[in-house]
Amino acid sequence: MSLGNDIFKGMVWSAVERISVQAVQFVLGIILARLLTPTEYGTIGLLMVFIVLSQVFIDSGFSKALIQKKDRNEDDKSTVFLFNIGIAVVSYIILWFSAPYIADFYKIETLTLLLRVLALSLVINALFTVPGTMIVIAMNFKLFTKINLVTTIVSGLIAVGLAYLGYGVWALVFQTLLKAGITAILIWFVQKWKPNFVFSMSSFRKLFSFGSKLLLSSLMASFSSQINSLLIGKYIGAKDLGFYSRGIQFSDIVYGIFTSALSNVLLPGLAPLQDNKEVLVSHTRTIIKTSAVIVIPVFFTLAVFAEPIILVLLTDKWIAAAPIMQAFCIGRLISLISEISINLLYVVGKTGLVLKQQYYNIAIRIVLLLSALQFGIIYIALAEVLATTIHFFINTYYPGKIMNYGALKQLKDISPIILSGLVMAALLMVLSYFIQNNILLLCLAPLVAIPTYLAMMNILKVKEYRLILEKVRGLITSKN
Repeated sequence: MSLGNDIFKGMVWSAVERISVQAVQFVLGIILARLLTPTEYGTIGLLMVFIVLSQVFIDSGFSKALIQKKDRNEDDKSTVFLFNIGIAVVSYIILWFSAPYIADFYKIETLTLLLRVLALSLVINALFTVPGTMIVIAMNFKLFTKINLVTTIVSGLIAVGLAYLGYGVWALVFQTLLKAGITAILIWFVQKWKPNFVFSMSSFRKLFSFGSKLLLSSLMASFSSQINSLLIGKYIGAKDLGFYSRGIQFSDIVYGIFTSALSNVLLPGLAPLQDNKEVLVSHTRTIIKTSAVIVIPVFFTLAVFAEPIILVLLTDKWIAAAPIMQAFCIGRLISLISEISINLLYVVGKTGLVLKQQYYNIAIRIVLLLSALQFGIIYIALAEVLATTIHFFINTYYPGKIMNYGALKQLKDISPIILSGLVMAALLMVLSYFIQNNILLLCLAPLVAIPTYLAMMNILKVKEYRLILEKVRGLITSKN
């Protein structure tokens, strides 16, 4: 079956939201990177490890549980709302008292106050989790686009001003707090939802039966993704962590756009099909192939031109981030395709299987990280690519077993797209060999990449890019 119009519209608006927000963040991030040092970026990277892990506990899988539950009611929403706030307050208290010990662990005295202030964002975020989830359930990503764009611009501009005035890492801390605060105000203003302040144990038990496994799975996924920063900051240093974080951020700009578009839409969009596996798999195959058509050329191009991009945008003080960016472009590409299979298991309510997969994933990532740690950040990035490759085969195992759509069938579906991307990347590498001017190289790249990629897809008879064009034309026509 062709991709459903509702799902496609949701993906488009979710992508528009991410693209517009990431575009603003990209510009502001370049300005901040020029004003701040790698050490200051590394310091905020250390703090975000604890914020990200705490955020997983606060949500505890209840947001996805609300989305997946067909007969959700007001007691369900109120229960999740009160639970989120309660856990957020507890998390903040724990971080407040733990802050001096964390600062001592890293031997950076200023971390105590920085973490105590930054952790306030946890409580603020908890205030809008449920009304934000209701917007997702309604698939009103157009509204999310407007809210996130406003909050990103305002908080980013203030952060740039603070960095210019010499506030250093505090500029990044206040950027996080302001973004959370403005988002909370706007979501509550537009959503018009009022909790009944009922905490129902019946609702809690039903939602927790789904969310508990998701909590453990998300916690392990977050821990495994943050452990790199934790160990780099401790054993290599904040400066190298700054290079590592900056290299990741470039690939994550693209990754964030697509994974947000997919993860926000797949669960609410496919949940009604959870009892019809044939239709569900048909939709999933289309989603994987259409996603691959878009993301493969983007990530391949970024990987080829990592060094000139960093030199032009950030200057040579950040050049050590280039190989990190290249590695993570490939790693994030694999992760994005892999996560579609994880969402497929969420749709059919198999959170226990997702949890089981995470046991293997985290063990593999930790073993590879510890093996690479002694050799430096480049080898750590390469270990991440190897880990995500192995994760792909683990994450597609149960979809293959349950729905007969595993790793080999997925790879077969996207193999012509991968080949098209590789031919395009090879020509771009030839181009970079003959053109030494980085600005000219980046300007000419699209003129070579786009025709080459489209020609290869026509030769290999990849029809999904035409499907995307048809859907976009349909959206434009429906508006007119």
